[in-house]
Amino acid sequence: MPRIISVDLAYKHYRDVGVALLDAMPHGTVVTLLDIPLTDPPTPEALSDWLITIAAEHAANGLCIDGPLGWKGPDTDAVHSRVSEKIARAPGKTGLPPDGVKPRGYLAFTQFSIALFERLTMREGFVLPGDLSRNDGLFVTETFPTAAWRALGLTALPGKAATKPADMVAARERLAIATGIALPAHITHDQLQSVVGGMAGLRWAGGERDLVHLAGLPPFRLDGCWREGYIMLPAPDAASA
Repeated sequence: MPRIISVDLAYKHYRDVGVALLDAMPHGTVVTLLDIPLTDPPTPEALSDWLITIAAEHAANGLCIDGPLGWKGPDTDAVHSRVSEKIARAPGKTGLPPDGVKPRGYLAFTQFSIALFERLTMREGFVLPGDLSRNDGLFVTETFPTAAWRALGLTALPGKAATKPADMVAARERLAIATGIALPAHITHDQLQSVVGGMAGLRWAGGERDLVHLAGLPPFRLDGCWREGYIMLPAPDAASA
């Protein structure tokens, strides 16, 4: 059965990184929440090593990560961001390396995320969807939970600082109604976002490519780093699948 690991990324504390294991079972999607047994501060090296380990332990088909995978390409119709971010209406805009990020407060997170993707794809045998230079290995993809909520036809979960307990209850309920996924009451904001962010990846792993939308342009290497790349989202009818 298809199985993926989904990550709602953070870079200051491991407790803010939400990780969920999603299994596509005959009776529906089963979610297992995972804790990270690492010591702060987070590093791309330590986090990537742990993700590789648990991916192997759980025989996962791929990784879904809520964070930028690379920098902007030099010749696109998106002026200040990657095309994927423009399509997904992402608040963070990843421009040209090494520090073309807007708003400026996203710079440290963006650099952390890009370094994580770099380590996974260059050293650990994971492949980005659309990377035509390689076809071996497990897939690792960028996700964006807020856009995933929208693609499922659901009101997105507010940002963590603005989310009240009642918002979490309502979000779990609307996700359950739309998808049949039952989540525990103790689930955190970061974990819930990781679940929603990983839904497209689970369908991709199961070969249901018509239920997946790859927003953006194919990834390519330029000046030693990834440029552009896709944000993997549910297709508009994925909620009813």
